[in-house]
Amino acid sequence: MSVDCLPPVDSSPTGASARARPNYSRRRAWVLLAVHLAILAHVAQWMWGGSTLSPVEPSEATDLAEHGRLNAGAIFFLVTIASTLVFGRWFCGWACHLVALQDGCRWLLMRVGLRPRAIQLGVLGLVPLVACIYMFLGPWLYRLWQGIAVEPRVALFTEEFWATFPGVTMSVVTFVVCGFGAVYFLGSKGFCTYACPYGAIFGIADQLAPQRIRVTDACQGCGKCTVACSSNVRVHQEVRDFKAVVDPGCMKCLDCVAACPNDALYVGFGAPALWTSRRTEPPTRERANASQRWVRAALEPTFVAALFVVLLSHQQQFQLGEHGGFVAAMALGTASVAWLFRGRATRNAGPALGDELLLAGAYLFALFALRGYRPLAPLVPWIEARAPWAASLGLGEGIPLLLSLGLAGLWAYSLLLAVRLLRRSDVSLQSLALRAAGRMTPAGRVFAAAVVCVLGLTVHAAAVRGAERDAADASARARAEAELEYARGLTQLESDQLEAAERAFRAALERDPAHVGARKRLVGVYFASGRDAECARELEQALSVAPGDPDLWFLRGLLAIRGGDAAAAESAWTRALDFDASHPAIREALAALCEERGDAAGARAHRAAARPSGP
Repeated sequence: MSVDCLPPVDSSPTGASARARPNYSRRRAWVLLAVHLAILAHVAQWMWGGSTLSPVEPSEATDLAEHGRLNAGAIFFLVTIASTLVFGRWFCGWACHLVALQDGCRWLLMRVGLRPRAIQLGVLGLVPLVACIYMFLGPWLYRLWQGIAVEPRVALFTEEFWATFPGVTMSVVTFVVCGFGAVYFLGSKGFCTYACPYGAIFGIADQLAPQRIRVTDACQGCGKCTVACSSNVRVHQEVRDFKAVVDPGCMKCLDCVAACPNDALYVGFGAPALWTSRRTEPPTRERANASQRWVRAALEPTFVAALFVVLLSHQQQFQLGEHGGFVAAMALGTASVAWLFRGRATRNAGPALGDELLLAGAYLFALFALRGYRPLAPLVPWIEARAPWAASLGLGEGIPLLLSLGLAGLWAYSLLLAVRLLRRSDVSLQSLALRAAGRMTPAGRVFAAAVVCVLGLTVHAAAVRGAERDAADASARARAEAELEYARGLTQLESDQLEAAERAFRAALERDPAHVGARKRLVGVYFASGRDAECARELEQALSVAPGDPDLWFLRGLLAIRGGDAAAAESAWTRALDFDASHPAIREALAALCEERGDAAGARAHRAAARPSGP
């Protein structure tokens, strides 16, 4: 019994030839248009009202993983995964705006005579799964590893709708890279195959789903289904071998169903792909030698571990002793999941071992260099001085995660092609010949020059990232040394060694000028020593760093009292109450001022508003 997605027609596959063949591409286009209109309506409602439902976007689920906040995007993502466990990978084909973008770019390329073919990049196929675990499981697993608890809470509405999305500039670059760039270089659905973290979890859930595209005995193996498929699935081979499409890359677009001249394909329930038995003998392939098998066996977990290190190093300095065990466990678990859900589809052979090693190394280098890199930052002041409206374009933004994943894949493949230009007599980029019969073509020269320029830019990005990391390391060491000096100063202050405490606090500030505690204590030392001029100067610097610190305003009032200016003292203490309304020392000082001018009621009110002092 078949189950036809979208408006039901004849449910019998064998009797389907009597009906008109549905145009699923058109239906899908209308559905995707409705999805984009809904997104626009959501944005418009936020802009009009100032507050709205949090973005209904899978990426918002990272807020649940990182901070325990359950928002609308996380709920939508979980519901979509649950539905995929039943109906298969439907979301990508019928509701994803990035798939719509790639399909639109593929359609435009085909209109000009270019039909991108899928490129096999071997170990880079693990990137989506690693990115998925890093984004949605990594923060939660790391807290579990460290024994850190986070209080979960519901946050369905927001006033900062666009806070997690890139600005105009990076959005446009993302459309170009994930659209035309990924499709032309890597084939249709190139971004889904080598970058999309959401597709990874949907692909896993799809292999457990009972609903999928199946076949009747009317199939003659003509291959028109495979030609129609925009997800690079070899449909005619899979239905021959498994009587169903088992490739987790199938997005249930149903173009293959519409293309079958015998109406032999249908959508129906049965055994999930993971447990579908093969009906034909698997193809025989040339067996690699023992050394290559060992290298390939080690390559996947090594690449996964290195990719986790690169991703984690964007947020904090990777320390082998602190993070090594966690990364090793994550890499082993990810590699195991990748092996278990590797899919049963028969694919073309991947790159040679040497090429795969080059791809892996180039990808890791490019991702480290490009994520967070701000290529236009040096030009932003010059541009905005001449075009103030450009300030709204986000020109100084860093490259976000998803864009960096896509760029790194394109960069790695481009570098591989450049190396092949030096070693092979015939090299092509899709249908574009870069080198033919040992001679470089004009297109090949342009491509080589572009690769050199991009390589230089990437090396510069890596140097910038390295400098940023060195600066961050130096700053962390300075803060640690400042904390040691500050602790030493506190110990000496408790022993009334004011001169020694002053030296320690000054040393702390030399290492970390923003250390509020050291500056506050130094102000106290000056005040206790009667050095009012130095105290006032240091106090102003402390307030410029921490204007909301009530203790500093309290000290300012004490300094004013010592100078005989009760009005200035009252003003400073009143300002302090803006930051701590029940500060006992400040309330008592204000109560004393009230008593001096005979305001007993005011004094009682201040003492009543003070919280109990002491531990």
